[in-house]
Amino acid sequence: MPLKDLTWHFVSNHVTDILTATETDIVDAMKLIWKRMKIVMEPSSAVPLATILKNPDVFRGKRIGVIITGGNVDLDKLPWL
Repeated sequence: MPLKDLTWHFVSNHVTDILTATETDIVDAMKLIWKRMKIVMEPSSAVPLATILKNPDVFRGKRIGVIITGGNVDLDKLPWL
């Protein structure tokens, strides 16, 4: 699906870089939050954390916030079980 005009205007004027994460990176981020905080994180919420963990130099020395949500997780189908 192509970007709409308003969205493309925002992206083309304000986005300078795009970072990605693999499915494995995302599951690893979910698992890390579970192990350290005992919070179940849904995959879409784990993408920013996975990207941060994959690119530490980009974020080093910066204050970063990640919103953690878990409402769309089936506890019987966690990807690391």
